[in-house]
Amino acid sequence: MVLGEDIRNEGHSSLSSASVAAPMDDTTNQVSLEMMESVIQRLQPKDRHELREMITQRGVISGGMISCAVLFWLVAVQKGGDALGDNGLPGSMIGNFGFNELSLIVPGIALLSTLIMSIGRERGHGILSNVAGILVILGVFFIIEPFGHLILTGNVDIQTALFASGRLIILAALLHLASRFFFDAMLLQWVRELILSNNIDLFPVQTDIDYEGQADEQPPLA
Repeated sequence: MVLGEDIRNEGHSSLSSASVAAPMDDTTNQVSLEMMESVIQRLQPKDRHELREMITQRGVISGGMISCAVLFWLVAVQKGGDALGDNGLPGSMIGNFGFNELSLIVPGIALLSTLIMSIGRERGHGILSNVAGILVILGVFFIIEPFGHLILTGNVDIQTALFASGRLIILAALLHLASRFFFDAMLLQWVRELILSNNIDLFPVQTDIDYEGQADEQPPLA
């Protein structure tokens, strides 16, 4: 029947309108709209209220992980480095860095590579993703280097190499997650500000439509 077709068409248009943005002013452009849609599809906030909660949660998690990384570095490297054999570790093959310096360089590489990778992903920028990959490999090299000294020179015992690489992995993982949650929080905050300032609605509209007209299409009972 025509009535059923009209209702189905209205339902389809209401659902598809979730992906259509409101008219945007001169302060935003198509690239910004595409990035906003990408962020919403990846993180999947249901509405503006959940968007605000996700910003808060990711900010808190990021700050907590940074605090954990700093405290771990103070206890396991700054204070307990001598007891764990850091003085017996040779300098790095690249730059001749000591372990104390590597304990700062490796987390810095993890933070920087995560931010560059995130920016490259959101903007679809191949060069930035390439740079992030180079930084990741460099960080992995510094992390496994103590085992390289163990195998090639034999000047490092396995326990010292294990403790050295393990601490670098923990620091790199904490800074990677902290920077990832921080960048997501900043992206969500940017999306929220654009939505509020430009009156854009990119969230899916959930509607329950009762197709009463379909009953008219059923054949009569004998």
